[in-house]
Amino acid sequence: MSTLTESGKELSKIGIGSYGVGGLGHRDMELTKQDDDAVYVDALVYNLEKGINFTEIALGYGHGKSLELFKQALDKSKVSRGDIFLTHSLYPRDLSDIEVIKEDITEFYEVMDTNYADSTLVTQGLIMQFGEDVTYQLLDELLTSGKSRFVSLSNASPTWVRKFKERFGDSFFAHEGHLSFEVREVADEGVFDTCTDLGVKNIIWRPLRQNRTIKHDWSLLVELSEKYGKTQSQVILNWICWLGHAPMVMSTSTEHIDENYASTEFEMSVEDYGRMNDFRPPNYHPPKVDWEGLRGGDDVVLLANNFEQNID
Repeated sequence: MSTLTESGKELSKIGIGSYGVGGLGHRDMELTKQDDDAVYVDALVYNLEKGINFTEIALGYGHGKSLELFKQALDKSKVSRGDIFLTHSLYPRDLSDIEVIKEDITEFYEVMDTNYADSTLVTQGLIMQFGEDVTYQLLDELLTSGKSRFVSLSNASPTWVRKFKERFGDSFFAHEGHLSFEVREVADEGVFDTCTDLGVKNIIWRPLRQNRTIKHDWSLLVELSEKYGKTQSQVILNWICWLGHAPMVMSTSTEHIDENYASTEFEMSVEDYGRMNDFRPPNYHPPKVDWEGLRGGDDVVLLANNFEQNID
């Protein structure tokens, strides 16, 4: 699915990971790893002016700071609102009832000083918590009124991806899920293949596991990094883009932003991509994921975050 920004621009191959901007955490948890606001704003401006033009943001990210700082960066940059594809995400951990969801949506438009979101994202857990009828009616109202150009889904099983596609058809823009060099449960369950078959874009969150993958110095990554003269992070991002997916990454370092951007500018051999596909970390014992009982994507988040404690 080749969806364009409102102004008609193609989406960049990689996007901006907004979780962590303004501090790591949702509204129901204490923020950590906070930096000065100006550091985040300058980094976001640099991303935008390089042409990285899509992201997703929940008002729960950074206790609301992520969206505020993104708006400041957009205003400071030379990029117009119509040239970016902005997904507004709704997570049940931040939203206690349907009225709070509506207030969250209104606040999104007010903070961004916009009259639309390019896509409004719900998780499988949110649909199950509030019910299909209520959730779908809300999304229908946003689509019909033009307040959202598309709808998206996150952390869902293949069954729910198919249900969402049947319900929303071509208005279903993307599914966001986790894929990294070590953690492949979402891929192995067939989620990404299902999306591809249905013409739904696959967007990947936390593809580098907040740089924890690199600390393992996996021999295959070391080999391919040396072979192609690229960093391990570039090898991973390049592989994910080769699969046809769109990874979202964030850094406050211009050097690392340049590194991420350049990850799309080289090719590896089909054999090496195949070796990347086939890799599974030895002695890894992933916890069971109950896809049909998923609540707000937390189980999937734990797969990425708790990799170290599930490997010998």
